[in-house]
Amino acid sequence: MPTHEPNSETPTAPYAARPARRSTVQSVEKALRLLQALDRHGSWIGVRELSRQLELSPPATHAILKTLQAASFVEANPASRQYRLGLAAVRLGAGADPQQQMRRFARPYIESLAEKSDETIVVLAWQQDQAVVVDWIQAGHTLAVTHHHGVVEHPIMFASGRVLLAYQDHPTQVRHVRAEDYVKLAPNAPRDADEALALLAQVAADGCAITENVANSGVVAVGSPVFDATGRLLFAVGCSAPQSRIDPARLAHLRERLLEVSTEMTQRLRASPPSHPSNAATGELPIQNPLRNRSQSP
Repeated sequence: MPTHEPNSETPTAPYAARPARRSTVQSVEKALRLLQALDRHGSWIGVRELSRQLELSPPATHAILKTLQAASFVEANPASRQYRLGLAAVRLGAGADPQQQMRRFARPYIESLAEKSDETIVVLAWQQDQAVVVDWIQAGHTLAVTHHHGVVEHPIMFASGRVLLAYQDHPTQVRHVRAEDYVKLAPNAPRDADEALALLAQVAADGCAITENVANSGVVAVGSPVFDATGRLLFAVGCSAPQSRIDPARLAHLRERLLEVSTEMTQRLRASPPSHPSNAATGELPIQNPLRNRSQSP
């Protein structure tokens, strides 16, 4: 039976009640979702905007904020009547190494994918405004694609890098695509920043990216996103192989396996992709089902 809460925390019209989840404490779930919303926003935000995002009434949202503020998980600005993450939340987050946590979660999945695909698998994350290799497994072939831990230069060249950029906010995308030298990326790459932005929009719509012999690399790669429980991009998974070993049937097979694994990871993290379009002003991004509209990107 669902846990009933005091009337002060029960959403009232026009705020629709969210379906109760089995075996959860609703007040704790609401508090966690609120903390995730504050983290996602990244700066001061008002009660009404938070309540809109969380689909809670303003009084219920305010009550949760005050409870979290008392434990220093939320900080309040009396002048603006806005809130942001507090010191306790920051300290709690600082106690975990994000790359280590991602690596630990992704490793069994990419090991399975590497075994099934017999090709190189890589996990990329977007950290501090750049693409970073979190983990990778090299194929056992004599001729195989290799990676190195650290920052990935020119992420627009790589399928997994394109996936990372596709789910960043518009200002971040513009900043990165304008910094590229597209002459050096030819062939099989965008010719200018406008083409790059259109390509990223297509990747977000398709839910995956494919690159073939970009900059005469001789590599074919597929990239797919993995989303966290808030619907935000957590990392991208890529599968790459020498062009000489890939034909259309093999490429289709690799793409299917990659999409299956990335979708399984997203489902494991309880992501719930929204259906609304991108909103650069709020930083909310379109989260597509990777198994839908899987047309090939350039």
